Amino acid sequence: MILRNKLGSKEAKMLLGDILRQNAMKLPRKTALVFKDTRLSYRELNERVNRLANALLAIGIKPGDRVAVLADNCSQYLEVYFATAKGGMVIVPINSSLDAEGITYIVNDSGAGTIVFGENYRDTISSLRPGLKSVKHYIAIGEAAGAESYEKLLSGYPADEPEVAISEDDTVWLLYTSGTTGSPKGVMINHKSQIVDSANTILTCFPINRSDIHLVILPLFHIGSLWHMRCHFYMGNTTVLMDARDPGLVLEAIEREKVTTMCFVPPMMVPIVTHPDINRYDLSSIRIMIYSGAPLPEGLQQQMNRIFSGVIIQTFALTEGGPAIIMPPLMEGPWQEVKRAGSCGKEVLNVEVRLVNDEGKDCVPGEVGEILARGDNIMKGYWNMPEATARTLEGGYLHTGDLATRDEEGYYYITGRKKDTITSAGKPVYSPEVENIISLHPAISEVAVIGVPDKELGERVVAIAVLKTGEKATAGEIINWCEGKLDGYKVPGSVDFADRLPKTPSGKVLKNILREGYSK
Repeated sequence: MILRNKLGSKEAKMLLGDILRQNAMKLPRKTALVFKDTRLSYRELNERVNRLANALLAIGIKPGDRVAVLADNCSQYLEVYFATAKGGMVIVPINSSLDAEGITYIVNDSGAGTIVFGENYRDTISSLRPGLKSVKHYIAIGEAAGAESYEKLLSGYPADEPEVAISEDDTVWLLYTSGTTGSPKGVMINHKSQIVDSANTILTCFPINRSDIHLVILPLFHIGSLWHMRCHFYMGNTTVLMDARDPGLVLEAIEREKVTTMCFVPPMMVPIVTHPDINRYDLSSIRIMIYSGAPLPEGLQQQMNRIFSGVIIQTFALTEGGPAIIMPPLMEGPWQEVKRAGSCGKEVLNVEVRLVNDEGKDCVPGEVGEILARGDNIMKGYWNMPEATARTLEGGYLHTGDLATRDEEGYYYITGRKKDTITSAGKPVYSPEVENIISLHPAISEVAVIGVPDKELGERVVAIAVLKTGEKATAGEIINWCEGKLDGYKVPGSVDFADRLPKTPSGKVLKNILREGYSK
């Protein structure tokens, strides 16, 4: 165990809260955070965070205790992230789109003794209180009956750095997965993981500098928002925090703040790039846009290339990975030299990646296999789930459940999720490949491809498509579009149309719900 402020000790290690503490000393007047009309310098942000950390400790919250947060993106949410880190506590961010059962499950499963909630969730928390078994402290951002006021609590305590014994191996974040295939799992992330991951990311792929201005539009319970925001704080940058639900406001923020970098998930970009007034905005400041997962649908990629002049980077990252696993090697040379069409890059610095087939053997170039990874950025495990932890971390590697190929140069190409692979007529069909072809049809806004049980084929390829506003197309037209572009067994046997696709708040299509619709 170490004391945060006794950095002269040989045992002292960099902790998550030290990022803010050091910037407050080195860049005290630089703007750290912009949220609506609030602008906080690194000194101001650090002082508010210290006051909150000291307040939490004073009311009886101890190192190791869990602090849940249910709120929309706001400056206070970010303060809780750093205050719990400095106090040796564990933050439990709650997916704000969950229903009452989902919220209750996470609070009770984590054993959170404190919950901080935003004004939009006063009624929700009020109705859930009888079922929140472990919660003793309710803290409201704003005012709420039966809860302590966030600002009043913060104002009553000093801005001194809290003296708390913290190890780099201590859990700092407990991030719950979306639970698309069962109950959500709490992913335990420690301090060391976050410091290592920042260095890995910046030294491999993210050539950011002190003049960059980062835009956060993903919700703060999402690992993507925390990943890139943390990297920018690590470098002493300015972060602009907002809610992406209004695409017009996003475009205004990019122009007003001269945003240079941003992280996104593909579905979030559709309403932004199709905004009717997008040509009114100056978006030329954007130089790097990063997303994770399978390649962008080609249609969306083409739209974004027309609108944004910056580099659009595909990576492979996941919550359990801390999150960075594979990224384009931008530090090896200019983007035009290191990029590979359809690739998410190479393994990041300090992370070992393997690609293994169903027999557990390492794949040869071009062979599809599961991505395995190990390094100091990988999660500690799943909260109170030793069996699931042992399965996922078998052999010392994180088994991601994601499939990819690797070429002779060491570049990886995501083909899809292992559980989403369709086996049709005994042959594997990777849904992103089919989705990419369909997305190029001029009438299609977005599409999801799933496998449906079939007596003859084993599984039949089915596409569920959303049409662009004002466009028309028939199932036959979409099938004809795919023929000649895909091998015959990959062409959808049927195409259905929907007004929208079911998704998680981060934009991930809930294919399990789509499959359920065909099993009835």
